[in-house]
Amino acid sequence: MRVYSIILFLCTSLLHGDITLEELDYFRFLSDSDSKSIIESGTDQCNKFFDKDNLSVDYRGYKNFFLCKFSKKRNRFYIYMLAVEKKDKVKLKEFCKDIILSWPEIADHMDAKFVSQSKRFLGGFFIDYLYNDKFLEFTNNYSQDQSIIHNEVSSFILKNRKIFTEDNYKNNEIIKKEISKISNIYKKIIDQDITDLERIIKIQLDKIVRYKIFVNDTNIFKSYSCNWKPGKGIIPYVKLEKFSEFENS
Repeated sequence: MRVYSIILFLCTSLLHGDITLEELDYFRFLSDSDSKSIIESGTDQCNKFFDKDNLSVDYRGYKNFFLCKFSKKRNRFYIYMLAVEKKDKVKLKEFCKDIILSWPEIADHMDAKFVSQSKRFLGGFFIDYLYNDKFLEFTNNYSQDQSIIHNEVSSFILKNRKIFTEDNYKNNEIIKKEISKISNIYKKIIDQDITDLERIIKIQLDKIVRYKIFVNDTNIFKSYSCNWKPGKGIIPYVKLEKFSEFENS
């Protein structure tokens, strides 16, 4: 009866698209205890994206980059920047707007015309496109893409060399399985095949993603946060908020 109730709830949630990422992780775990968490994968890949040196911005003498965090308490996925100091007389909203415009890929997400476009820093949530704990990007150039597939399989063999034995038949079967797995991902990406899981994840991300920039106004010793919701425009909503308050949410 319990299993039937779970299946019924899952089917209803899928039909109406109101299942949360936490619930989706839970149901995936019930069906496969080794399945990778969508939330953990999304957060990890997002932080890896912004951790690259070439993605930091030197803004008015401060080298800043974004961090990513999922809040269970608020059911929000935050992409945020810490401790920007505001020392001049420019209005806070304009100050924050100037910063976020330094990141075109993020700024575009505030534009209703572009809100549906996929964002590389959110790619880790779409686990159907992850291989060897890495989000794959193909070029749509057959020769280059085959080279990417070859390199990824070679990387898998090197990383998992301990599982290979003197039994060449078993070794070949392992390699064939990996080639099939990565080829399926390639086909999905090239064909732009949208799975039911991807639809649900996209619906939830549209609901829960928020952007924040924390600002310290050293002239009046107050801390603020500038906040954006995708598709709602580039002008932020500003509120009094310390990072310590957000950190514990």
